[in-house]
Amino acid sequence: MKIAGRNVLDAAPAEVFAAICDPATLLSVIPGCQAVEQLAPDEYAGSLLLRLPGATGTFRTSARLVDADPPRSAGLEGRIEGPMGMISGRVDFDLRAVEDGRADFEPSVAVDAPAAGDAPLDDASADDRSAPDRSAATPIRPRTLLEYRGQAVIQGPLARLDSRFAESLAATLIGQGLHSLNSHLNRARSTVASTSGRPSTTEAPE
Repeated sequence: MKIAGRNVLDAAPAEVFAAICDPATLLSVIPGCQAVEQLAPDEYAGSLLLRLPGATGTFRTSARLVDADPPRSAGLEGRIEGPMGMISGRVDFDLRAVEDGRADFEPSVAVDAPAAGDAPLDDASADDRSAPDRSAATPIRPRTLLEYRGQAVIQGPLARLDSRFAESLAATLIGQGLHSLNSHLNRARSTVASTSGRPSTTEAPE
């Protein structure tokens, strides 16, 4: 089984990379995830409830972060084992910062013709008056293009699944997980923004 895809997430690459390595975040965004434990800085274990047509089972999961180059890229080698078989494989991902269409405020500026008797504007003055006001430019919101590719081997009763169905199921679960991850990143950003916007309650020393 092979998988590949890309998604744009509403956070900087460093934030995305940190979220991917955070057990609490993984627990909240992986579909069916019931537990995640960090055994070492680059090693994780947990359990996953997997629902398939006509069957539902709990699987033990293990994963290891390999070839990490934060916040640009890394690989995840893992295994899922349960009563219906085992899936083992590896997925590699790359993170690249992208611009979210910087919205510069560029009002149209009309330059009035000089009145009779007024000194004509020289070229430099005309350029200054017609130039858009860049001081009101909207800051660029950091975003990240996440590209992933991987392959897995299915063993046991799970191997009876049609390969196209298995790949479609994997793509659906990954899509749901990335959607949840993006929602998590947006909530975290909103929390930071609201906290930073609160007035300080520290009193000045007497």
